[in-house]
Amino acid sequence: MSELIQRLGRRLVLLPGPSALTRKIYLQLLGARIGTGTRVPRCSIAWPHQVQIGHRCILEPDIYFKFDGYWHPGPSIIVGNRVFIGRGVEFNVQGRIEIGDDSGIGSGCVLADHNHATAPVEDRMRDQAVEIEPINIGRDVIVGVNSVILKGVHIGDGAVIGAGSVVTKSIPPNEIWGGNPARKIRDRR
Repeated sequence: MSELIQRLGRRLVLLPGPSALTRKIYLQLLGARIGTGTRVPRCSIAWPHQVQIGHRCILEPDIYFKFDGYWHPGPSIIVGNRVFIGRGVEFNVQGRIEIGDDSGIGSGCVLADHNHATAPVEDRMRDQAVEIEPINIGRDVIVGVNSVILKGVHIGDGAVIGAGSVVTKSIPPNEIWGGNPARKIRDRR
């Protein structure tokens, strides 16, 4: 019975018809933790119990909360209070991604906490081990549109990431970074 509910629910979450309130209640019944004042637009959530979203968050449509793995207790995607997440953001998680209060993630961003290893040629790529390291985005951080945040990155409180950046290493608090790969541009002070 529970498998049937999940299959129906995945379709319900993607349909444009159901209201944000209906979607929110359904996802909460499947284990998602969604704070008061947060509306859930049309989005895709593979494992709702892996998602925790704080109070008064603004979510735009077509966000993909993808927990990429087998069932295990959650949550693994933790979004703080008063966070903005733009249209088409993808959370690709096998470990953990956390976003602090009052942060903003621009449209089209991808956050991936894992990647494939690159062992010698005799091993097929699809058989490679997966390397997993958590992503932690601090409080009051802005991540510009179409940026990519990769495994093991910690972004300090008050940092700004320019649009289209590829962040491969941790960023200290109150710094502005941009580019591919992202580099320090200047301090916010």
